[in-house]
Parts: sequence; structure tokens; C-alpha cells
Amino acid sequence: MVHVVEEGDTLGAIAFRYEVSVESIQAANGIENPQFLQIGQELIIPTGDDEAGPIPGLLLPTATPLPLIIQGVAFYETPVGSLWCMGEIVNTTDLTLANAQVYVALFDASGGLLVEASAFAAAEAIPPGERAPFGILFTSPPPGWASSQVTIMRGEAAGPLAASYVSMTVAETEGQPSGPQFQVSGIVQNTSTDQTAGSVDVIVTTYDTEGIVTAFRQVPVEIAGALAPGATAPFTIRLNSHGALPTDFGAIAIGRISSE
Repeated sequence: MVHVVEEGDTLGAIAFRYEVSVESIQAANGIENPQFLQIGQELIIPTGDDEAGPIPGLLLPTATPLPLIIQGVAFYETPVGSLWCMGEIVNTTDLTLANAQVYVALFDASGGLLVEASAFAAAEAIPPGERAPFGILFTSPPPGWASSQVTIMRGEAAGPLAASYVSMTVAETEGQPSGPQFQVSGIVQNTSTDQTAGSVDVIVTTYDTEGIVTAFRQVPVEIAGALAPGATAPFTIRLNSHGALPTDFGAIAIGRISSE
């Protein structure tokens, strides 16, 4: 069986459609990076006994991802007719996880698939016990969609990749309305004893009274060249929240080792 890649296709969505594993499609087509497909590309879809196993050594979408939880999911219509799906992924393991990816599908009243998409979490690495938001924008959502499916599509232990990140904490956070926006400020601290962070990002997520994600934003923290062990840096982020102003928020910092 052959599938011709169309605009908006993802490898995970194609695998879901044909009820085969992502790994088998990669193996059958020699695909090393599942995030890059070409419109018009012809993919061999293995079926039955022809379904191949994974290619050794590749960083692959996992058929059974490590324990991850999706929570706080909501859909928001925009003034221009688009549709946002937002939520967050929670790392329930004692490992740093990487490449966490979700799959979202919209169905009609009879359960027929209307549209599907996938997205990675905002944080490329999620420390143990932390959570990271995700968002998928349907620019032309199908009218009259009746139900949705939001599932974990991928997630694995960071392994050696974890060594690329510096231990960081966020402290002294304050959140308050700022005109039509919501403003969060605080400090990030390099809690490593021996690693310098060459860059730091802060991801802020806002919630309503029921813990539903209403917005998130990721911004780089301004640091003077690098952030040494024990050093701190301030940050301020303003968000445009969906619906009413949020009643709670969370923030995580991602520090990357200095290249020097």
C-alpha cells in the first residue's frame, strides 16, 4: 500500500490512519527524522506480516510512550475562525523526558475523522515531576465537529541528551493582570554546582479555576553572556489569555549548557 503525503500530514497521523506503527513506516521508507515529510512524497505502508520493525539506533516515536499524562485540555475559537487546542503534558517519571508529542483528532457526530494534527510540548525536555504545555492551531477547523481525541503520541527518556541541560529553578514568581494581559515575573536560578548555562528559556502556563490551560508562552531570559552556577536572572512575561483572566499559573525554566 502507498500513501502520498499531503499538506498537513504527519508520520504519526498517517500511522494512526492505517493502524500501523510509526516505526514500521520509518523502517519501510528509510526515514530517519519523522518530523520532516515532503508533500507528494510516496510512503510505503507496511501491512500485516510485512510490517517491519524499528531501525536500530534511531530516535523514534514510541509505540508505548513512557508514563506521561495529558491534563488541562481545552479548545478555543479565535476571532478569525481558527481553533486552538491547548493542554499540558505531565512527566510522572523520575527521568528527564524528551520529544514529548501529542496527537489531536476531531470527529463528526457519527465518529468520522474530520481532521488531525500533532505537536511537540513547548519544552524540549521535561524534568521529573514537571509539566509542559502544548498547543495545536487548526487554521480551518471543520464546522460542526462533535468530539475530539487527545493522546500521547511520543515520549522517551532523554538519555545522553539530558547532559545538554543545566539544572534550573524558578522562584519569587508573581502574577497579576496587566491591562488585557496577564503578567508573570520572577527569577531563574542556575542550581547546578559546576555547569554554566549558555541560554535559558522560561515557559509560563496560565490556568482557570478548574486547572484548564488558558494560555502559555515561552521566552528567552536575558543573561549577560551566560548564567554561572548559583547565579540568578529576572524575567517578565505577558500573556494573552483565552476567556477570563487566569486564576493560577506555573513556570518552568530550561537551561542549556554553554558552548564555550
